[in-house]
Amino acid sequence: MTDTIDSHSGPIDLSRPYLVGVGGPAMSGLARLLAELGHQVSGSDIHDSDILAALRTAGVRVRVGHDAAYVEGASCVVHTTGARHAPEVRAARAAGIPVVRRAQVLDKLADGRRLVAVSGSHGKSTTAGMLVHILRTLGQDPTYLIGADLTGPGSGAHLGRSRLLVAEADESYRSFHLLSPSLAVVTNVTDDHPSFVSRADVLRAYVEFGCRVAPDGFLIVNADCVGATVAAQVIADERPDLMVLRCGRDRAADVRLLDVHAEGWSVSATVRMPNGTETRLTLPTPATHHLHDAAAAVACAVALGLDPADVTAAVGTFAGVRRRFEHIDTRAGVTVIDSYASHPNEIAADLQAARTLARGRVFVVFQPSGHARVLALGERIGRVLALDERIGRVLADNADYVLLLDVPDNLSDGRPLADTDAIAARLRDGAYCLPLGPDHAARVIARMAGRGDVVLTMGTGDVTGYGAAILDGLGRRAEVALSA
Repeated sequence: MTDTIDSHSGPIDLSRPYLVGVGGPAMSGLARLLAELGHQVSGSDIHDSDILAALRTAGVRVRVGHDAAYVEGASCVVHTTGARHAPEVRAARAAGIPVVRRAQVLDKLADGRRLVAVSGSHGKSTTAGMLVHILRTLGQDPTYLIGADLTGPGSGAHLGRSRLLVAEADESYRSFHLLSPSLAVVTNVTDDHPSFVSRADVLRAYVEFGCRVAPDGFLIVNADCVGATVAAQVIADERPDLMVLRCGRDRAADVRLLDVHAEGWSVSATVRMPNGTETRLTLPTPATHHLHDAAAAVACAVALGLDPADVTAAVGTFAGVRRRFEHIDTRAGVTVIDSYASHPNEIAADLQAARTLARGRVFVVFQPSGHARVLALGERIGRVLALDERIGRVLADNADYVLLLDVPDNLSDGRPLADTDAIAARLRDGAYCLPLGPDHAARVIARMAGRGDVVLTMGTGDVTGYGAAILDGLGRRAEVALSA
């Protein structure tokens, strides 16, 4: 049986919205947009953070922790899928306060705007971020809502002056079925969310999303992803009015990547447009999979009427999205990179990018993302971390050493819990440890890592904070070496 979430079917009053889980990148961006539109926005999250501090500065009333009393006076309660069982949500239902999903609010914000919805199992934030960067570099001012920060806290959202709205379209629990974009992107189609019961279920969800594109709209898909191309063919058969553009390295691609080259912190490719014109694209990253994101962003921008040469030049100055293979710093010759990867495909791609940089070993501090995902994908995650595992066209280089963190314990509704045994069982003896916290992880890295090594802090939880501790440990080691 497919796992679903009920959606509010009546009118939505956004004058006093209360957002549960407001500290997440996507929800915090939504709160910021609503506040800029003049609404009285409030919300809560389980932990304080720089994001909450930025929201307070923006005029949003935020609380740390969850309490049923917080929703008193709210015109509606907006929740993430992870917070759908929070006390505020239960209290709102009991009090008759409309409980709405984030995608429903996004759809309401899209009224009177031209929505570009970026969907896909992986690469949504990078693709949407690239498109926003292109548009702003070329003099446009779109409204945007991205599920990651572009620079500092709160930078993933902006209320622009143009009619264009660029946003991520979340596929979990079929949230993107609540949207009707003018232009839709499908970066790839995989079994990313346990809310889908089968691969066919995933495909059907993307087909329905694609069929929701406005008449005579655009659909842009990854030509190198089998799932995306299958979905695109079905959508094209059902909606012949849509302009379908395929992007990637495959011969069938309308926007094709040719002559791909990677060296150090740079990847490049020739982009051949549907009319045969070619331009050279260079990105300041070692992650070749970001070329697919760039191709989709370029296709979007060209579909919106911009010049291909200007577009490829603009995307070449994109500095990246926070936590998407983000270079934190290099200390004592050891490079520390922060990665949001949690699915086997994402892990494989980032490991491959790390190998192109490393002159020595690759260390991974990995925090699994959620109990449901570990229960569904734990064994595959372990194989990718430990072995030369082929994921599609990518041969994943294993990590030389894994520091495996616990699954974040954030469940309170009786759903099954998972541990890391399925992952650890695939790791080689002597090639992993179970650190007790960031300080312990920092000591392990400081003791083992050498010049030319790369350290990846990887996952969706508080592992992002481990990088600072690791860099501090490496710095202290270097100071001791100099004083000796």
